[in-house]
Amino acid sequence: MGGGPASADDQVSETPALVVAGFLKEGRFEKDGTGHYVDLVRALLAETQVSTQLVTMPVKRMLKQYEDGEVHCMVPVSFAAVKMNFPSTERAAIVESVPVDYITAHIVTKPGTPPVTDVAALKGKRLAAWVGVPLELFLPNLDAKVLRVESEESGIRLLMSGRVDAIWSWVPDAFILFDRMGYGTPSLAIDKPLFSSTAHVLCHRSAQSEALIKDIDAGILAMRADGRLKEIFGPYVRIVGVDVPVDIGQ
Repeated sequence: MGGGPASADDQVSETPALVVAGFLKEGRFEKDGTGHYVDLVRALLAETQVSTQLVTMPVKRMLKQYEDGEVHCMVPVSFAAVKMNFPSTERAAIVESVPVDYITAHIVTKPGTPPVTDVAALKGKRLAAWVGVPLELFLPNLDAKVLRVESEESGIRLLMSGRVDAIWSWVPDAFILFDRMGYGTPSLAIDKPLFSSTAHVLCHRSAQSEALIKDIDAGILAMRADGRLKEIFGPYVRIVGVDVPVDIGQ
C-alpha cells in the first residue's frame, strides 16, 4: 500500500512534461500536423529522455501562454523575437538551441515587378500583413493602409488579385507559398531584409529545459552534418551552417 519511497521510474513519471509549442504557419506548422518544422521537432523530441508534449496554436496564444508559464518552450523563435515582444526578458532567463535556419522579413510584390527596397515607397499604398506579425514593432512609422489577414496565403491572394499593392512576408515562407500556390517567384529585395533572425527552440530556463536543449542541440548538429536538415526543409530554407554561416546574425 505505498509505504516505501518512490522508485526512480516513479519519480521520472511524476515530472510534469515540458509543453513545447509551435505556432501555426503555412508550410512550417500546419493545422493538420504537417510541415517541415513539425517533422523536425518530432524527430528531435523522439531522441530525448526529457518528458515533453508538442502542441500547436496561433502565435499570439503561444506568446501569451509562454508569458503565463503554461507553455515552456517555443519553436521556431529567437531571443531577439522574444525580447521584442517581452522587453523585460533577460537572456539568463531563457535557454535556446543552436540555430536551425535563417529567416528574413521583406516587403513582397507580384512576380515580375520591381522589388521594394525602401519602406517609404509604401506611402499611400495598400499593404497586407498576417495578423501574427507585430507590424507596429517592425515598422512603427509606416505610412500605408494596412489590411490584416488571417493567413499568409490570404495575403498572397489579395496581392495577386490586385486588391493590395504589397504584402509583408518572410523568406523562406514567401518562396514556399508562392510556389505551392502556383504563382511563380515573388519579387523582394533578398539582400535588404527589414528584419533578420535565426530560428531556434527556446525555453524558460530550468534544469529540465537545459537537459532538453542539450539533447536538441545534439540532434540538430547531427542532422545538419548528415544532410537530414536540408532534406527535411527543402530548397527554399537557408540552413545555418549549410547555406549560411554558423555565426550569421551574431
